[in-house]
Amino acid sequence: MKELRLRPDQLAILQAVSEYGPVLVAELSDKIEFDRGTIEAAIGSLAAEGYLARDTEVLTRYTLTPRGKSARNTGLIERSILDAIAGNPVHMKDLPDATSRPRGEIGAGIGILKKAGLISMDNGMVAPLDVEKTAVFSKDLENGLADLDSLDDEVAHRLLERGLIEMEEQTLVTVKSKLNKAKIAKIIPTEEVTRLTPQMIATGDWRDVSFKPYSLKTKPRTVYGGRYQPYRQFIEHLKQKLVGLGFKEMRGPIVEQEFWNFDALYAPQDHSSREDGDILLIKEPTHGKLLKENYVKNVGRTHEDGGDTGSLGHRYKWDPKKAARLLLRPQGTAISARTLAGLEPPAKYFSVARCYRPDQIDATHAIEFNQTEGIICDPDITFRDLLGMLKTFAVEVAGASEVRFRPDYYPFTSPSVELSAKHPVLGYIEFGGAGIFRPEVTKPFGIDYPVLAWGLGVGRLFMTKYEISDIRELYSQNLDWLRSQQASAGMEVVE
Repeated sequence: MKELRLRPDQLAILQAVSEYGPVLVAELSDKIEFDRGTIEAAIGSLAAEGYLARDTEVLTRYTLTPRGKSARNTGLIERSILDAIAGNPVHMKDLPDATSRPRGEIGAGIGILKKAGLISMDNGMVAPLDVEKTAVFSKDLENGLADLDSLDDEVAHRLLERGLIEMEEQTLVTVKSKLNKAKIAKIIPTEEVTRLTPQMIATGDWRDVSFKPYSLKTKPRTVYGGRYQPYRQFIEHLKQKLVGLGFKEMRGPIVEQEFWNFDALYAPQDHSSREDGDILLIKEPTHGKLLKENYVKNVGRTHEDGGDTGSLGHRYKWDPKKAARLLLRPQGTAISARTLAGLEPPAKYFSVARCYRPDQIDATHAIEFNQTEGIICDPDITFRDLLGMLKTFAVEVAGASEVRFRPDYYPFTSPSVELSAKHPVLGYIEFGGAGIFRPEVTKPFGIDYPVLAWGLGVGRLFMTKYEISDIRELYSQNLDWLRSQQASAGMEVVE
């Protein structure tokens, strides 16, 4: 019989497994005086030599996030809103008091309920549409938060999408000895060395030691060098590309006035996108001072009767107080509107703007996101030039192979177009919209030339290029994904 030799630590661990096995590797460190790293390394070697058998089981466990703990204690925001409006409609501005919930949460809840088609909003009044559906809506989610051990896959998926729970996977490794105690007793403990020294050769000690076998099959340790975060690097290279195309960067504040975000873009003051549930208003201060009085006056006249634009306007009394309300910028086009004030054609401007909307978070929507905005003002510019620019974004920036244009509507452009491209996993997704600014937008600022404008979601461009199917992975903390991404140089990929 072949003489078996093992290092003392390997032999001790094999003896412990024989005595306690089958046993979880995690429990061995409580039974023998070796640290976890030594135990796992020894078990790997023993299993490779055929002395041990390993069985691996992966268990899934759900835990509440801080948002989930809050939702379990106070209830889901959509349930609070539905309970508040069950008797009579409630005005949007009164919902924080009616539900005892912060205004920021109210906006998110309204977004969820509108998407589900369970409420109506008329002049700010929120009312239920389907009493039977509202009575049970999201009850399964609240039950799931109360009992995480009994979650089914569908409820777990929805709770994960909303960031209310986290999923942890625990790998349990069980080991047992493949040798009986009699064979183990015959194993000779031998010190194992990894390096032959001159002293061993001179003294002859090399004859009495065991050398660790050299394995050509064992992969060396992977070394991960420092690198840029892929999405952040993508944004920087997008800026570089636009600057290389002759664009100048324009900037604007994150805390914006409704005037620049809506009124200057000819969006009516009763437009649905200006409902309190669709924007994030600033609590204190609530209003800012309207500057550039001549432009403010021109915009107000345009809303009321068309001013000098040749339009009939919106035919209502324009309210400067509403225009002065402060909000977190929901669209980067507000920066384009600010740039129109003082624009000297010909000119090309772009921005990459952080925007905020109380949206329901899912695979293609986030509350915070980046938009790339641009305007081109030139007497000879045409709508065909705009389509060519959009295709450049889709093909050269996002790497899309199939691009689609469809007519669209925006209050501030005419004609308008939607740009979509085919995502390798999600199918066609909307990148954003574009068009030619209407005279009602440009003439109040003294501009008589065509102005092309576009606004595209940078996150969706990145998702298509990197074949990501969930927008929440843009700032992923998954080290395996971050380490596996190829380094980007410009908009090209270095193989």
